[in-house]
Amino acid sequence: MATASLAHGVSANQGGAISCTASAVSCTISSVIRSLIPNKTWVFISDSFDLQERAAKHRLAGTRPYTVEELQILLQSEDGIDFLVAIMGDAQPTWWRWMTKVMTLAAVRRRQAEDQQEILKLETSNDVEVGARRRIKGALNADRNLSAAIARAETAVGFQRPERGGAVAHGSSAGARISDRAVATAGRRRG
Repeated sequence: MATASLAHGVSANQGGAISCTASAVSCTISSVIRSLIPNKTWVFISDSFDLQERAAKHRLAGTRPYTVEELQILLQSEDGIDFLVAIMGDAQPTWWRWMTKVMTLAAVRRRQAEDQQEILKLETSNDVEVGARRRIKGALNADRNLSAAIARAETAVGFQRPERGGAVAHGSSAGARISDRAVATAGRRRG
């Protein structure tokens, strides 16, 4: 099998590069795990996937590929987004571009909420001079303008949601539906 290197711009087996003989996906997953758990990474793999030490070290070295179930465990973890981004790499399907826009907007909203809290703290403190109050008022006006721009962007992204002719999952309080086809209910029908 070909050997892939995780070090950028370094050929395999040179200067601290980690060689990987499995698929590029396995190498990428191992790299993300190493970045998240830099010490005794094999212990994390062993515990997460219920593997023996040797099998965990093989996964980490890239001599054995990760199973679909192991990838599912990683994607469903708190760090799942890191694994998804790494697996997607440079791929840019329509749904991924839409998803990255939604994630970026959410990050901007989070930062905006943090800034609003900071402004509120400054605004309500007793020892604020006139010049500072003017700067705070300017920041609040800028924040209002930013909020309006973000709301317009969120609306545009919502309208751009990729719809495919196939199954698109929609969440609702009544249960999951796929492209206007009802999903089987939990109860049995007696005839």
